[in-house]
Amino acid sequence: MPARGWLVLASGLIAPLLHATEADLSLGRLSPAKSDLQLTPRGVANAGALAHYSAALQFESAGKLRLALDHYLAVFKADPTNADLASHTAGLAMQFQGRDAALKILEEAVAANPDAPEPLLNLARFCSTYPPEDLFAKDDRAWKAVTTALEKFPRHAPVYETAVMFHLTQNKRDEAVKVMEQAARQTSADPRFWLDLGNVAERVWPLGQSELRPEHLARVTPFFETALKHVTKTDAEQITLEVARHFLMTNDLARSQQLCEELAARYNSLSARKLLFRMYEAAQQQDKALSMLEQVVKQAPEDVEHQRLLARAFEKQEKPEKAIPHYQAAIQHGGGELADYVALGWQFWQTRQHEQMVRVGERAVKLFPDHPLVHYQLAIGTRAREQYDKSAAHFAEAEDLAAGAQAEMLDHTFYYQYGITLEHLDRHDDAARVLQKSITLTPPEKSDFAANTMNFLGYMWLEQGANLDKAGELIQRANQIVPDNPAYVDSLGWFHFKKGDFAKALTELQRAAALIPELQPEDAEILEHIGLAHEQLGDKPKAREVLERAAALKTPDPRMRKRIEDTLKRLQGGADTKTK
Repeated sequence: MPARGWLVLASGLIAPLLHATEADLSLGRLSPAKSDLQLTPRGVANAGALAHYSAALQFESAGKLRLALDHYLAVFKADPTNADLASHTAGLAMQFQGRDAALKILEEAVAANPDAPEPLLNLARFCSTYPPEDLFAKDDRAWKAVTTALEKFPRHAPVYETAVMFHLTQNKRDEAVKVMEQAARQTSADPRFWLDLGNVAERVWPLGQSELRPEHLARVTPFFETALKHVTKTDAEQITLEVARHFLMTNDLARSQQLCEELAARYNSLSARKLLFRMYEAAQQQDKALSMLEQVVKQAPEDVEHQRLLARAFEKQEKPEKAIPHYQAAIQHGGGELADYVALGWQFWQTRQHEQMVRVGERAVKLFPDHPLVHYQLAIGTRAREQYDKSAAHFAEAEDLAAGAQAEMLDHTFYYQYGITLEHLDRHDDAARVLQKSITLTPPEKSDFAANTMNFLGYMWLEQGANLDKAGELIQRANQIVPDNPAYVDSLGWFHFKKGDFAKALTELQRAAALIPELQPEDAEILEHIGLAHEQLGDKPKAREVLERAAALKTPDPRMRKRIEDTLKRLQGGADTKTK
């Protein structure tokens, strides 16, 4: 345990020992002191050191570094072999007592612990960082410390790192190369030693210089390959994984992939599988990437990041039913971010699980009440469940929240959805306002969407008998953008009908029906319009025939179905009243 650790643990035990002999035993004659309550001279020294160390920590924590230094010096005097303590104390001494005082501490640490490299390395780093103030003063202590460390501890990787940095900071790259050549000649069987040397080698031969990359790789890679040769059962997985990461970072994807596949097969390595997923994805091997990602999630279901990645992969493949459980897992294990709730809600929408969508939306609104998107999504969900008042309220809340800084979050799609919801509530003026905004916000490249909104708004006005000329302009524009769309042609025919030009209306309405290969229940309205046009032109038998065909389609819209049935009854009753 490092010095700081054992001192802290032991400090709580000192006070009782120091005061044990002071206990009040005044009833009668004092009993003789027990030997196990007596501190040995070594114990007294340790107790004093612990007390100083505790005080040093408290003063340092309070920012009183000068006072802390006095106590650290007392601790160092008691234990000059602790390299970390010596380095920390020297750093404070540099601030308050100067370079010579700090050097004295570091040199005493070297003398006190000659069999460890750390004191020498601390001395070398200090001398390199804090040269003499006199630029002409000769100070070769850093060089001597580095040289001594290389001679005495040639199988200690940090020695090479310190030596390399010492030479590189003095622009002596050739000397740094010699250090690494010495390192390469070692016969250590410790794979960690070679792995650490590989990381040091990258400083001597940087791999970011494209023109020198092949040459530098040839100097660096052997260290990592040597690490692989010396792995043992206990460290094989970790060492191999780190080497695989090196090859990945140096763009040797084939070698990295080979090592990771071996790790996954032999050790069931989760980290290797995560790397493989990235490599397969980068290589656009989508099937392999997806398979590996599924294995990662199966092995680590609590891994939120990869649950999200798998959910998005299925979402990209338009498989919402497979994406749903992984978004749910991401929320369960990670608490759920806004994007998780929004993505999950849309997956429920695509699978028509509207009740689940609303449940997710209600929770999201509680967690993120000030975010427009959650209200938008809940508006869509409640409308799907025919809760139109709630839907409109959430649309309005989303619009209010997005006003100003977040206005760009609500696009043409939002205002179209808002508009058709308001239309269903017979709030036609409000619907017209937001539908016109949708048209304005629709980008030029999405003119098809704009045409659909124009047709919807124009037809709404026709049904209300309001703004007929504006309605006609919108519908005609929709037909220009998307010619031969049966719905738009039907609206055009209905516009002529509303304007009283029944012959022209019938021509367009029949063209609309002819554009549909096989009429579906939702097309019943086109036949209704054709029947009404025949009636207005005085052909009641033809009107009844067409309306009977419309009724046979059994439209799912109850309002339309009732209109068709009422018109048929009227025609069958022989009434001569024409539809206005």
